[in-house]
Amino acid sequence: MKSEPQAEVNGFFNIIKPVGITSHDVVARVRKLTAIKQVGHAGTLDPLASGVMVVAVGKACRLLRFLSDDKAYLAEILLGVQTETDDMEGAVIESKPVPETLTEAQIMSELQKFSGDISQIPPIYSAIHVKGERLYNLARSGADLAALGIEIPTRQVTINQISLVDIALPVVTARIDCSKGTYIRSIARDLGAALGFGGTLKSLVRERSGTFNIDEAQSFEQLAELKALGREHLLAAMCPVEKALPLSQIVCNQEQISKFCMGQKVSMPLPEKSNLSESEFVLIRRDNAEQSSILVGQINSLDLEQNLCGISPEVVFSNAKTS
Repeated sequence: MKSEPQAEVNGFFNIIKPVGITSHDVVARVRKLTAIKQVGHAGTLDPLASGVMVVAVGKACRLLRFLSDDKAYLAEILLGVQTETDDMEGAVIESKPVPETLTEAQIMSELQKFSGDISQIPPIYSAIHVKGERLYNLARSGADLAALGIEIPTRQVTINQISLVDIALPVVTARIDCSKGTYIRSIARDLGAALGFGGTLKSLVRERSGTFNIDEAQSFEQLAELKALGREHLLAAMCPVEKALPLSQIVCNQEQISKFCMGQKVSMPLPEKSNLSESEFVLIRRDNAEQSSILVGQINSLDLEQNLCGISPEVVFSNAKTS
């Protein structure tokens, strides 16, 4: 007798990445735990960093771009040391003693200069592309970037909040809430340079990724225990799509859903108490089904006088029960 096919599984895991493994390793472990081939993540963490990694499984991988992409970190910065990689993984370039006379006020004064919209120079050992090559590959090859006419491009990032948590010289601990693409290693390096002693990142914990917090994250050991209780227990640990996506939600009837599924634009009354704007992405839900389709649409027209909006489908897929 043939067994019934397993229901489609789509969702997000909030995982605590341990120190010492790569983001690719995290994806591989989730793939093995869930026996689902389609797995992706919402942002890498260096091997020496730990903390929150949001991992999508199934067709939820297509929705990663809609997740909130701001991050929050707890960073230990070692003053008086400069390394090749701007963290403890690289060889030491220079070291200087840090005087005990360095005050909290001096550190705070320089730290606050990183607040707001800032321009960063990424570490030379980073994954950005320069002239078609990963920067870390150029660095590892020993190439003389200046001789090759290669200049590391600056990037604009936003530091929403940066605060001093602890001082135990030569280590300074800071909490940093920032936009996607921020290099905390660059902040460690630049803070040390501003203070006159050099600096490097000693340790890093990602405490939040978008709406996913470390307090709610699970270790691989915890996930393995859930799997031992049964596959349904493991899948119950996933965050469902409709909870994870920070999008306004619009409830539609079956006729409207069918049009979306055929790639058609739908004109419909504006939801009550909506604050929608043109070009905004929205999560579209059925009004009655247990097994709903997950649809992401984009507002492409608003008629406030007629109280109507036009929505075009952006992502459409079936979201069957996760059991």
